[in-house]
Amino acid sequence: MPIMEQGYQHWSGDVSGHTWRWLAIARHGIRIQFRNRFLRYVLFAAWMPALILVGMLAIWGMLERKSNLVSTFVAFMRFMNPSVIADPRYYRVEIWRLSYGYFMHVELFFSLLIVLLVGPGLISQDLRVNALPLYFSRPLRRRDYFLGKLGVIGCFLAMVTILPTIIAYIVGILFSFKLYVAVQMFPILMGAIVFGLIICVCSGTLMLGLSALSRNSRYVALLWLGFWFVSSGVSGVLVHLHYQQLRSAYFAHQLQPVRPIPHAASPSAPGAPAYGVADINRHLRRISRRQYWRDFQLQRRKAARTDWRPTISFTADLSRVGAHLLGTNQAWRVLAKLEPDEWRRNRLLMRFAGPRYPWLWSVGALAGLLGISLCVLNLSIRSMDRPK
Repeated sequence: MPIMEQGYQHWSGDVSGHTWRWLAIARHGIRIQFRNRFLRYVLFAAWMPALILVGMLAIWGMLERKSNLVSTFVAFMRFMNPSVIADPRYYRVEIWRLSYGYFMHVELFFSLLIVLLVGPGLISQDLRVNALPLYFSRPLRRRDYFLGKLGVIGCFLAMVTILPTIIAYIVGILFSFKLYVAVQMFPILMGAIVFGLIICVCSGTLMLGLSALSRNSRYVALLWLGFWFVSSGVSGVLVHLHYQQLRSAYFAHQLQPVRPIPHAASPSAPGAPAYGVADINRHLRRISRRQYWRDFQLQRRKAARTDWRPTISFTADLSRVGAHLLGTNQAWRVLAKLEPDEWRRNRLLMRFAGPRYPWLWSVGALAGLLGISLCVLNLSIRSMDRPK
């Protein structure tokens, strides 16, 4: 048996720096999470909207080139304004913005569901088995530990938010056959990527903060569901109550009873039907209510600019930031100009356009949640940096 000299043995392999040490934790966590069958089903379902986005941009590219292959799809686009179909190149930016906007809106739900499946046990299981002293007995810092756990969530979220947007961008450029389209649509792609990164960082950090509060991953999942649905529910109730208050106050002040006509009008021509007093008063009330309802919708749109109640919802804050980055509200304003009637334009904007309150309010709410989550992580892991 050979006898080795006791002492320092030289390491002949490659030594990695501190920059990429978090990647080992992320790679191990991703490998474990892929064993979850239900998570794979959710990832597969999350890619269905991505296929629709890719198909929409491909069809629009062929529509711009007046391809014969797209003639069968024109019949399914009757919901669009005929002017948009007649000149698709002029409205290319608006269609791309709305396509990306609807895609990210749907993927936001799948993203929060993926966080629910991946995140609860990332830190809570380490707390339950007391694995943190084992982590920090290595040349590993708390920053590396946090980035590794966040990288697990970020990898799965990037698979359903960032990767599909890049693929759809490439497909849209290929089907348009125009190089300048790549430059024209590049800001939309960057907005979608930044929005995807915001979803990864905000939701991932929040989940890690909740996971550090308990040793039981089931309680963490319940906390995530409670925060997700309770914040949305409270915001929805407050918005509905505010709408009812505006409606009651406006109609109580404006919708006064029409002064009754004292006598019936005489027929203007022989044989013309004579309308009674009740019929004429009913017709006047109908016209009055219709006009007042249109005025109330305009007042409601103005009041929405200063309505802070949607900022209580976590999902509404993410959607508001995404709407600003992708420019979906601006796209709806451009398409609304195609409507000849002002009332129809306002109705279109009220029905489809996103929130009107300042997007910086949502940025402030998300930044506050991010700061609270980082404080929770800092306080929860600091006492276990060194093995006892």
